[in-house]
Amino acid sequence: MFRKIRIRIGKYYFRKEQEHHQRNCKLMNLGEAKRIGILYTLDDVPDYERVSDFVTRLQGDHKEVKALGFVKNKNLVQRFLPKLSYDFFSRRDLTWFYKPIHSQVRDFIEKEFDLLIDLSIGDNFPLKYISGLSNALLKVGCFSSENTSYYDLMIDPKPTMSSDEYLGQIQHYLTIINSHAKRIQ
Repeated sequence: MFRKIRIRIGKYYFRKEQEHHQRNCKLMNLGEAKRIGILYTLDDVPDYERVSDFVTRLQGDHKEVKALGFVKNKNLVQRFLPKLSYDFFSRRDLTWFYKPIHSQVRDFIEKEFDLLIDLSIGDNFPLKYISGLSNALLKVGCFSSENTSYYDLMIDPKPTMSSDEYLGQIQHYLTIINSHAKRIQ
């Protein structure tokens, strides 16, 4: 219950910040995007390997990619040292109401991405906060009625869907999007 109150306060502050936040939104497919930001939750080694493979594929297609991982377990931070395209933040980098305050988070939010992909399936407020304030032209994340203020395109993961299948769905829909179609408001 106490956690819910803290998140509710965090959402209040998020809405206040978002009122002053202006950005352009543009529908685009994966082929058109040149600068891609990836958000993910890092719970264990397979998560890191999945994201690493995805980043490597995108970089192989000559995309500029920056990945930011939220590490829930502070013991894992020591295992994954930041690399050129990867940064991490953990619970100790959050305020009392779960707002991320790490300098790398601020840099990620301010970066001009063509496409932002949040790979987290569950409810992860710190990653939603980053998505919601990002200047990315198109933001992609997990479907829920609450997530409309965070993402432009949402993918609905089925309860039995694995993280690999969810990533496959994201890639599929970002590949088939017709960015020249008229946008429905």
